[in-house]
Amino acid sequence: MMINKRLICTPSESKKYVAANVALQWCSLAANIAMMWSIAGLLAALYGGTAGPERLRGTAATAVIAVAVRFACTVGTSRMGWLSSKAVKRTLREQIYRKLLRLGASYREQTGTSEIVQVAVEGVDQLET
Repeated sequence: MMINKRLICTPSESKKYVAANVALQWCSLAANIAMMWSIAGLLAALYGGTAGPERLRGTAATAVIAVAVRFACTVGTSRMGWLSSKAVKRTLREQIYRKLLRLGASYREQTGTSEIVQVAVEGVDQLET
C-alpha cells in the first residue's frame, strides 16, 4: 500500500501525533525485546541447570513490567492515531468547504450534490482506518 505524502503533509498539527505514535511503538518494541531476552535467559538457565528462584522472580518481574509498558503504549498509540485522524479529517473538511464556497452555486454543473456529501462525510471518515 502506497502512502499519499500529500495527505500526510496536509495538516501540520498531526505530525506531532504521528511522531508520538512512532515513539510509543518503539517503546512497546523495546519492552517486548526486554521480555523475550529475560525469558530466553531463564530458559538458558533452566537448560544449564543454574536457574534459581531469584532468576524466576526476576524474569516474572520483567515480564509483568513489560506487559504493563506494552499495554500503556498500545493505549497511547490508539489515542495518537485517533487524534491524528481527527486533525486530518477536520482539515480536509475545511478545505472541501472552502472549495465549495469558491465554486459557488456552479458546483452543481460539475459535480452532483450527493457526490460532494459522499466525499465530505464518508470519504473523509474512511481515512480514520
